[in-house]
Amino acid sequence: MSAPSFPPELTLYYSPKACSLAPHIVLEESGLPYVARSVNIRAGEHLRADYLQINPSGTVPSLAIGAQILTESQAVLTYLADLVPERELLPRPGTLGRARAHEWMNFISSILHAAYRAVFRPQSYGGESPVAIKAVRTQGQERLVRALQIVEQRLGEQPYALGNDFSAVDAYLFVFYLWSFDERLGCEMPPRPRYRALAQQVWQRSAVRRVVARERGVRRFDLPIEMAGADALMADPA
Repeated sequence: MSAPSFPPELTLYYSPKACSLAPHIVLEESGLPYVARSVNIRAGEHLRADYLQINPSGTVPSLAIGAQILTESQAVLTYLADLVPERELLPRPGTLGRARAHEWMNFISSILHAAYRAVFRPQSYGGESPVAIKAVRTQGQERLVRALQIVEQRLGEQPYALGNDFSAVDAYLFVFYLWSFDERLGCEMPPRPRYRALAQQVWQRSAVRRVVARERGVRRFDLPIEMAGADALMADPA
């Protein structure tokens, strides 16, 4: 049996402005060759039979690694970072820094993302009962405000989530900063100057701008005012 090729053939299945934006950014930062394929959730493309064959959960991201499929944002982010250790997109395994990175990513996926879901899609928790939907959304709004306050507190005075250098954690946090401006939230967001400063740092990266432009070419979405000018950016054809 021949040895697997390196770098592996990578194909990312993403939906514009979904949590898959984080691995999309990390792939662009990695310098590895890859193919990006849109699965537009707003258009229901995640429920097509061909995509459900790739990922039966109908979620994004999905990362094809040759003939294998890897799902779930934290798993995909970790795998990609470890493909290019020289880029230091995550601290090396066995360190406290690595544990801190996973602490962040677990919080984002289990607390922050879940709060947004309760507001955006309360039916996923409350079924079709109008009373239950309203209760879930209200609780989701309260939990979201609290989760954003925790993010703000944890960020501290350092420029990035893990210290002085950009990491996959920052790409993941960037996604949910964008979500905090969605008018569907229907609640007042708490002050978040540290979170905003981090998002602005991430936005200065050329890889981030290329990926955002590419995704907005599939489905246009609004950006915070401090990120104005993205329309002038051209996504490369990768």
